[in-house]
Amino acid sequence: MADSYYRTISGKHYDNELLEIAEKATKRSKAPIGKNIAKTLFDAIKDGGDYTDVEKRTVKYIRDNFKFSPEADEYLRSEIRKWAAKISVPAAKKKSSTKASAKKETTTKRSSARAVKASDEGFTPYTESYEFGETSRDEVAPTPEYNELVALNKFQITPRQNRIGRLILLGLVLVFFIVLIIFGIRSCNRSSKSQTTTSGQSLNGSSDLGTRSLERVELSQGKVSDQFESRASAIRYINDLQIRFIKQSMQTEDSASDKIATLAEALKAYPGIRVRVKGHTCFIGEMDENKILSDERAKFIFDELVKNGVSVTQLDYRGFGETAEIESNSTEAGRIKNRRVDFTVLSVTESPN
Repeated sequence: MADSYYRTISGKHYDNELLEIAEKATKRSKAPIGKNIAKTLFDAIKDGGDYTDVEKRTVKYIRDNFKFSPEADEYLRSEIRKWAAKISVPAAKKKSSTKASAKKETTTKRSSARAVKASDEGFTPYTESYEFGETSRDEVAPTPEYNELVALNKFQITPRQNRIGRLILLGLVLVFFIVLIIFGIRSCNRSSKSQTTTSGQSLNGSSDLGTRSLERVELSQGKVSDQFESRASAIRYINDLQIRFIKQSMQTEDSASDKIATLAEALKAYPGIRVRVKGHTCFIGEMDENKILSDERAKFIFDELVKNGVSVTQLDYRGFGETAEIESNSTEAGRIKNRRVDFTVLSVTESPN
């Protein structure tokens, strides 16, 4: 598998080279992936000359399943974004150049046609002195009167109509700037209200954010529903497990305590398994508030596992906010499934005897 360009995980293709870079980096050190490794990942992506769907999927998988330092994560995201925009520029320039050439050719043909028609009718057109030639541009400069005549000839626009058009354009520009100012004032007001709300919550000792409640609900002692005869069966249970939450709160579904007890049993039976606890929300509410709520949900399940006897060395947690939906947020059924904590096996090592 190491010699293959692709690696298949859960039925999907991923870039094997990018995965190996991340795996080797984390194998050498337990510290978060730093900027140097992020540069190596970016250079490997650039080598292909294009940002393919497989590479996009692989980068998302690596950022979800490997811990980056904030500097490295920001570097990788910004460099990929800039590079992807840059490689799309040549195609746009080529298209623009083709349109300009076609327009110039059409203009030349029209000028020639007007000259022939005027000659047949027995008079010299006023544009004759200024038709493009090898020396005409340098010898004679068009006058303002000539430019106005050309405009009248092409579009039949009178000077009065031209002034009205300018006034309309100026009015539209003024309206645009007024709208910008109004939106700016509203944005400042919302920001001020948000700061006031946050300050009030701090003074009152409340941990609520808007309509979101971060108050934990005490869970009862759960019952173990499964015994795992092999490590593989334990890993499958961990990767498939989901614990759902009530909307905008820390309250879990009724079966959460049993699921936590069974998960704790699997981790204690196989201490070589290391797991990431991942918190999620639906898209209702502000994005930054959803990120905080997802962090708290993941930390809550993390703490419950520790209470059930799981070693903290087997766990870490992370909130993803509304960014990792598994169903459409356009329906209530989809939003219920998105409000969850799920789990990913990060590594498996042989446990010491």
